[in-house]
Amino acid sequence: MHALISVNGETISVEDAVRRSIIHNEDFLRQAEESLLIRQYAQKNGIANSDAELQLAADELRYQQGLESVEKLHQWIAASHQTLESLQDAVDDMLLRNKVRSGIPESSLAAYYAEHKTELETVELYSIRLSSLDKANELLDQINEGADFHALAVAHSEDEDTRRLGGYANKLPRSAMTGEIEAAVFHARPGTVVGPVKTPKGYNLFKVTVFECPTLEDVKDSIRHILFTQLLEKLRAESAISYPLLQQAAAA
Repeated sequence: MHALISVNGETISVEDAVRRSIIHNEDFLRQAEESLLIRQYAQKNGIANSDAELQLAADELRYQQGLESVEKLHQWIAASHQTLESLQDAVDDMLLRNKVRSGIPESSLAAYYAEHKTELETVELYSIRLSSLDKANELLDQINEGADFHALAVAHSEDEDTRRLGGYANKLPRSAMTGEIEAAVFHARPGTVVGPVKTPKGYNLFKVTVFECPTLEDVKDSIRHILFTQLLEKLRAESAISYPLLQQAAAA
């Protein structure tokens, strides 16, 4: 077996590194697979990079890394365990990936938006999380009597991330919420407090402030990312993917 990594004289073989990557579902193999899938898809659909595009991208990479001189470039290549060919391949892969992603038709973006518009709605939300239902009801009574929600969040919430922000839980889309929270929050009027709502971590009081329904322009980048990911998964599902190195090692 060929050693891939040596640390203080102890090695891990290429085969074992690949096996570990498979077990842990690491990005290493998925990225390698994606490079081949994207390259094959691009070739099938007439997508390619010109020499001028490759040179421009390579120059931008050099300047980003502070590699203005040829000497610095070669030093960086050696320190990064690369070759000129591997660097060129990486730049080619990057540009092809961007072109395939950018090439998703506007009609597909619009169709996804129309179908998932409701899921893309967002709400600006504040939260108080408590482990006790009785305590949650007690604080709700205080709020209904005029107590300040944010002051109570700072004093009593058991969610450290939002407590120090006066309960601010960010701007959240419907798709990020469980059914119980979504039903409670998106049926409330802005400015009202709803709950207690049972969650996996306790009982929450939610203050609803602003609802927004983003336009297609607002979420184009997010939709493009979703559709690109779906394309990769479709290509992966339709492809015959194997690991000859591991098959050869098993046969031996």
